[in-house]
Amino acid sequence: MLIRHRRRYLLALAGLICLSQGAADCSRAGGQVRYQLGYAEVAGKPAVYAPLCPDDEVRGVRVYAAPDPDKGGNFTLLWQAETPRVDAARKGLVVLGDDSQFETVKLAPPASFPRRLSVSVDTVSGAGPSENREHSADLPDYPAGTPLAEMTFETAGGSRSAEQVRRFVEDQHPCG
Repeated sequence: MLIRHRRRYLLALAGLICLSQGAADCSRAGGQVRYQLGYAEVAGKPAVYAPLCPDDEVRGVRVYAAPDPDKGGNFTLLWQAETPRVDAARKGLVVLGDDSQFETVKLAPPASFPRRLSVSVDTVSGAGPSENREHSADLPDYPAGTPLAEMTFETAGGSRSAEQVRRFVEDQHPCG
């Protein structure tokens, strides 16, 4: 009897948690959508590619210094910007700390970003990707204006083209 009530409680709790997650796709076996952000450099600055559905757009971005997972600690907000001015940022390619990409900068960027970051992208649909991880010191570097299709990104799963990063996310959370 006690086990049955505990199971019901845990199922109800899991359902509430799933409902509370904006980026969750509760109909899938995995529950939470695992976004995979791509990291590169554009004109020597760190950049993040957050693949979006074709009808979605970036509303804003927040970048935090992430604590060492072995030591714990707090996330520290480093940069926050909203309302992209440029098409690349609206479609998910954000050069971190480049205030010229956004109309509103809520927190100016630091002189440089640490390698261990938490990046959260807010989108019009509300299903914005976020990821906490440490990226490599040797990111691929591209000149400003390089087309997304010609870029390769470092991901948690290794080096991937923009198309491969987009497909990884879409396989878990189909557009439309």
